Amino acid sequence: MNKYYNEINNFIEEHREEMLKKWETFVNLEGHYNEKENVEKAQEWLRKEFEEEGFECYIKEVASDKAGILVGMLGKERGTAPIIFSGHIDTVHRTGSFGEKPFKIEDGKAFGPGVLDMKGGILISLYAVKALNSIGYNEHPIKIMYAGEEESDHIGNDADLFYENESRGAICAFNMETGHITNSLCVGRKAQYTFFATIKGLGGHAGNEFTKGKNAIHEAVYKINEMMKLTDLNKGTTVTTSVIHAGENTSSIPDLCKVVFDVRFTNAKEGEYIAEYVDKVMNTAYIEGTVTEYYKNLAKLKAFDGEPQVMKLFNFVNEVAKENEFSEFGQIKLGGASDAGNIAASGIPVICSCGVIGEFNHNIREYAVVESLFDRSKIFALAVLEINKMIENK
Repeated sequence: MNKYYNEINNFIEEHREEMLKKWETFVNLEGHYNEKENVEKAQEWLRKEFEEEGFECYIKEVASDKAGILVGMLGKERGTAPIIFSGHIDTVHRTGSFGEKPFKIEDGKAFGPGVLDMKGGILISLYAVKALNSIGYNEHPIKIMYAGEEESDHIGNDADLFYENESRGAICAFNMETGHITNSLCVGRKAQYTFFATIKGLGGHAGNEFTKGKNAIHEAVYKINEMMKLTDLNKGTTVTTSVIHAGENTSSIPDLCKVVFDVRFTNAKEGEYIAEYVDKVMNTAYIEGTVTEYYKNLAKLKAFDGEPQVMKLFNFVNEVAKENEFSEFGQIKLGGASDAGNIAASGIPVICSCGVIGEFNHNIREYAVVESLFDRSKIFALAVLEINKMIENK
């Protein structure tokens, strides 16, 4: 057990009510990723909280219509590489969708927009720092990077490159995303393409002009079948046909069909293959006379996949938890993307899903297990204290 365990434990225990109050305030500062002003209000509240702990903070602007990235550094003068806490402040929930003052606690669970994804995780990082400050920790700098538009996948800006470049040379990073309900830490996440296809055919009467019409839905079916061939669970590649819009009445041959495909993959090489394959499918007319236009969005959240440095950090944090009599962590790879992948691209160790434990993120049923706020604040404070063990274990 770490020699500072009692001090860290006592600090968190003595501040339980304060932590819950701040969680409530933070969650009630709602902010969908397209609600720039609302996200900025939450961002400004958080900035003040970190500045009170000695951080020098600034906002990195990334887009005119989105909130920027809250960046801060504590202990720059310490002269060593920093330890990073990262994540995002925005949510997927429109303001008001949970009602007024949405934060609430029932039966040991906290509810509200972003309570799990991922304002609870951000508070863990804040109170880990507070606990460290309370014992006079001054060994390594601590850096924060909290985006204001991560849920929009950084599309249309270079926030992904900022995360990658700002992470270079750091000791490690803890991405404070949604904690998995199984108490597992995330050691790999997929990248994502979204393909939007518009298929144009030739309409007509379903009975009288069957041979003359060019059925856009039928063409879409051919394309869907070809797209599904990309799915390879051994590689971790999945294709989901997520949206279809077509047809207006039951007796007509549809002349227009719009289809959206969600494609997930684990590495850049697979992503290149997918892009080439899809281009061929979309530019092939399986029904002569149909024409397809398409475009793709690549979520600017890179994949990572249990690289050696990632597993080294995971094993270290797991040992810290066990040595200090917390439950052992499992490990998991997830299909959803996060900025952990952009940080991993810098070459440093990173683990994700370090935030509060819960379920149903991106859903009005979203909840977090209250006790995990306290336990993980202690664990990650202790991990920072003991990080030299990982550095020395080369």
